[in-house]
Amino acid sequence: MIQCTLFWGCVERVGLFQLFLNFARYYPLACLAFLFFYIWRKGAFASFKIQEKTPEMKYFWAEFRQSAVTLVVFTGMSLTYILLAKMKLVPSAIYFDLPDSLSGWLYMPLSFLFITIWHETWFYWMHRLVHWKPIYRYIHQVHHMSVNPTPLAAYRFQATEAFFEGIYAILFNMFVPIYYWLFIFHTFFVMCINIYVHTGFEFFPKGFVSHPLGKWINTSTHHNMHHQKVLGNYSLYLNFWDRVLGTNFKDYESHFERIVAKRANF
Repeated sequence: MIQCTLFWGCVERVGLFQLFLNFARYYPLACLAFLFFYIWRKGAFASFKIQEKTPEMKYFWAEFRQSAVTLVVFTGMSLTYILLAKMKLVPSAIYFDLPDSLSGWLYMPLSFLFITIWHETWFYWMHRLVHWKPIYRYIHQVHHMSVNPTPLAAYRFQATEAFFEGIYAILFNMFVPIYYWLFIFHTFFVMCINIYVHTGFEFFPKGFVSHPLGKWINTSTHHNMHHQKVLGNYSLYLNFWDRVLGTNFKDYESHFERIVAKRANF
């Protein structure tokens, strides 16, 4: 399907495949996380809640609706890139055949590491940029309407932000070889991380953010603080750029420990 020739039937099939892939992954997972933590097992996980107040359902539905905008933008970007690559107007380094050599197999995990590092770097600097006051309202303001986010806030982006969130993948695919299905797995992995940091629940143990290894990994508390306080805690998977550049909130570690300590009182 992805490798078909350039004609309208191909365009239609590729577009529908991309749309289905985006919607079929995101909504079931994000909605399941919401139903599990906020409705079905709400009482069982109350001690893990970062903000004590439960967001009103109107915020959940706003996140649900706006996520559809993001998924449509992501689909349009993917389809546009595929078509431009088919017409040889932009390069494409994606490959579809499995490696036939040891070096090819060894390269696959390296390419996953490369795209992860690239995405983390892109996200941090893009995220800081969209908090610049002259452009904030046009790109990032809608996302921050979820002050107390639920899993559906993961993709609550304006169309403009959805473009900036997704363009890193196209830039990578243009120049760095990566196996197609490994790239698809990467996008699923990113989506899962994004849903996790927006759950509003903290599951890491006491002392995690001060551990020599744990301190480099972001927590749900880290991103939840960003939604509450806005100007800080910009990174996604890792706590590298925030630590190196001093953009963690000063009370991040102490706040994390207070959140985790609440579990002892339940």
